[in-house]
Amino acid sequence: MKREPPNLRRITTMAMVCSDTPITRTTPAVPTPGDMASRAAGHLAAKLNGFARAIADHRRRRRDAAVLAALPFDLRKDLGWPADDMRR
Repeated sequence: MKREPPNLRRITTMAMVCSDTPITRTTPAVPTPGDMASRAAGHLAAKLNGFARAIADHRRRRRDAAVLAALPFDLRKDLGWPADDMRR
């Protein structure tokens, strides 16, 4: 070990902490069947909500397209809606 000259020595201090509270070790909680069922139900509900949202979005897009298709030809042309009679 290399010794440093006395004027360059590092001074280290250590603080002692005392606690009256005993530290108890706990084992990780094992999920109960009720916990697992609750988690599965939440997952299923989230999937069903996503599916319902996708169906609602699809219905909304189809309804909007039907409303635009029901407009008079001149108005659809002004909006930039593709004409049905112009097939390429």
